[in-house]
Amino acid sequence: MFKRENRLVPGVRFSNSHLFTTPQFVFKEKENGLNVNRFGIVVSKKIDKRAIARNRIKRFFREALSEMNKNMTSGHDILCIIKEGILNKTREENSLTIESTLRKAGLLKE
Repeated sequence: MFKRENRLVPGVRFSNSHLFTTPQFVFKEKENGLNVNRFGIVVSKKIDKRAIARNRIKRFFREALSEMNKNMTSGHDILCIIKEGILNKTREENSLTIESTLRKAGLLKE
């Protein structure tokens, strides 16, 4: 679970955001004007009907993003929309894809 300060609050609009797409997920990123990063994760029932499977995917993303948050520039809202391609990959492949997407977005410090 993210700390309260790192959770994306309902009602945040991503109309003027940057979009980064992979076969596994879509990242929407925009600046929030705060000193912290806020994250939101969306897994629809199209991915898997079972709540257990959807929650497992969310836990994996929360864990990966909270580890990478230490090396990220602060002040961004990030929304992760999960696609069906996530089921065909291993955890290691997915974490490498998350890291490379964050680098492409310019959010990870070197």
